[in-house]
Amino acid sequence: MRWILGALAAWATAGPMPAADSKPGLPVGVAIVSPDVKVIYAPAKTGGIEALDLATGKVLWLNKDANKLAGVSDKFVFTWTSDDKKPNVFRVLALDAATGKTIGQSEPMTLPEWASTRKTWGRTFRIAARAEGEGAVVYWHAGAFYAGGARPSPEIEAAARKNEMGATKIDFKTGKTTPLDTKPKDDDFQYGPGALHDKIHDYEFVLNEEIPGFRPGAAMMTKVTLVVRKNGQDLWKRELAGNPFSPPPP
Repeated sequence: MRWILGALAAWATAGPMPAADSKPGLPVGVAIVSPDVKVIYAPAKTGGIEALDLATGKVLWLNKDANKLAGVSDKFVFTWTSDDKKPNVFRVLALDAATGKTIGQSEPMTLPEWASTRKTWGRTFRIAARAEGEGAVVYWHAGAFYAGGARPSPEIEAAARKNEMGATKIDFKTGKTTPLDTKPKDDDFQYGPGALHDKIHDYEFVLNEEIPGFRPGAAMMTKVTLVVRKNGQDLWKRELAGNPFSPPPP
């Protein structure tokens, strides 16, 4: 499976921006480019989050406290990790964008019982974080759909379908989380992983994803490779963390 993400969006066309002191990065699938277009942050093959020099692919730092991205600003890299025993519980961490050092983490945040932050058939989850002062606002959206084998009746399919979303403010000095009385819009996720923008200077990003040994109903890990191009020429490529892949049951 291959996605050519094209050159990423110029600031003039990237949509509404948060406050000047929290300029966001721009996502390229599973990775996010820094606001100054000098660094790209991505899930590392060996685990954790790594910062790579955009021009050369050189590793600038690696942080293994969490392995998923939520957002990037000029000061911070926001990552998150799910609870090992409770798939509906997660934490958000703030890393120093320059050094990769963990600055703070949130209290555990709990989703509805049916929700799951893990990639599994029948459940969806997306997250985005933007800086607000020395803290962050985190947006999340959890979903569920019918995950059985046989085609369900309309009533069963409707009963299995669920959607819930929310926004939370985080103080990374204390870890305190404060739910906000608002529901996120699609625009709130445009700076989180998975979102795509059209152009950024002369850079082009290609993500190649391979699904090995397909077996219906069996969980597996894909192979993800990032290729960075400039002016039509390949600059460098790097294998990133694979994505869990759970096909539907037979």
